[in-house]
Amino acid sequence: MKVIIENTVCLNTGDAAILMAIRHILRSAFGNDLKFIVFDSQPEVSRRLYPSSAYGDIEFRRLVSETVFKYSHGTGSFKDAAKPHYNKLLLKLLRIFSDGSLSKFGLISKRDRDSIQAYRDADMVITTGGTYLVETYNLEKRLNQFELDDILGKTPIFFTQSLGPFRNPTNRQRLKQAFDKSELILLRDAHSKDNISEVVADIEKCHVVADSVFALADTARIQAVRSAPAGSGTGVVAISVRNWNYVKDGENGMDRYIDSIRAMATDLVRAYGKKVVFVSTCQGVPEYAHDDSKTAKAIYARLDPDVAANTSVDDGFHSPEQLMAMVKGFDFVVATRMHMMIMSLCVGTPVLPIAYEFKTKELSARLGIAELTLDINTVTAAKASETLAAFVSGLEQYRQKSLSSVLEEHASAMSVVEPLKQAFASLAAKRSGYVLPAGQQVAPRGGVNHSKNQSDAVV
Repeated sequence: MKVIIENTVCLNTGDAAILMAIRHILRSAFGNDLKFIVFDSQPEVSRRLYPSSAYGDIEFRRLVSETVFKYSHGTGSFKDAAKPHYNKLLLKLLRIFSDGSLSKFGLISKRDRDSIQAYRDADMVITTGGTYLVETYNLEKRLNQFELDDILGKTPIFFTQSLGPFRNPTNRQRLKQAFDKSELILLRDAHSKDNISEVVADIEKCHVVADSVFALADTARIQAVRSAPAGSGTGVVAISVRNWNYVKDGENGMDRYIDSIRAMATDLVRAYGKKVVFVSTCQGVPEYAHDDSKTAKAIYARLDPDVAANTSVDDGFHSPEQLMAMVKGFDFVVATRMHMMIMSLCVGTPVLPIAYEFKTKELSARLGIAELTLDINTVTAAKASETLAAFVSGLEQYRQKSLSSVLEEHASAMSVVEPLKQAFASLAAKRSGYVLPAGQQVAPRGGVNHSKNQSDAVV
């Protein structure tokens, strides 16, 4: 069975964890005889980070919408202004002519013809989970990809997303076409379902389930951690940071955030006798636009000498498997990146979250730690120290509460196995000219719709 997963950015370890979780879930649904063709923004680098020697069932290719179409560089030139019109014309031509005909005129390269053929041969197309369908970002490449999917007769399944709201009329119109044709849309929070309810015609196919990365949870380890008596731990705490250009108050907002992290690092060393390691999901890949270790090093440079002596910055790349193995050695994690938070919880390590988007707040509420969640838009050094003190003093309570919820999130993430089978059967029936009757729906969070393999540890 050939499965396409599109719109990935695997240079980000959090996004790579989503890919590995989708892979695990699909194997639980359809068995291990699967071939994954992953359409990524930088496949050459992804191949280096995730080589075929270790990931033989995964083939990386360049996202077709990034190479077939032309995009503005923001220069304001006539050439830039003409690109959207070129893209519209090319989409029309693709609907009329074969890509072979267009390749004769230099409009489609051989590589893109091969990629398009991969789409035609695929049994299922999935657009990856995450947070990329939000108007904070330019959606043009994603929208073009969805329209190209449609031209090739494919209707992608939307894996677990945080998305919207959609206020731009063009975005709403083009997304509605993709949403309405999709067999299954998975959302990871109620806020996203509210956002999509104004766009999609059939809200019944939109289901709120846990982030797919919870499928990677080591449930046996979590149970062991919950059952073990409270101990002294390793004495090491990890902090994940990031640069965020959308903090309220602009540059002053980032300075306030950095001061807050500095205050927590100082308290961890001086008040709690910990060693601190800065590590995150976006680092160690020169080709990637984001490197959280740069922010970590800027914070490290501001630490007092005695604190710096007990603090280090890990700036290397770590795959999801490597990062989760590393996190097992920490007493807890202060996490700004949401997937740093999830991967830590998946191996039984408690987390103090810092939210930069609503997705983290929604997750924290489900885990029962909403009152501990710091907001990047309002956090101060004093608030950070106060919250850290509350977290440390109640660590065992928060560990039990959050890890109990993680088991529910794991069951929810795995509950999509049966709906995926149903969606696949429906797509196959439509290709054969038959309409399948309505089938099983997604189980609610914490439900009992388990696949037989869902409790197996992945890491």
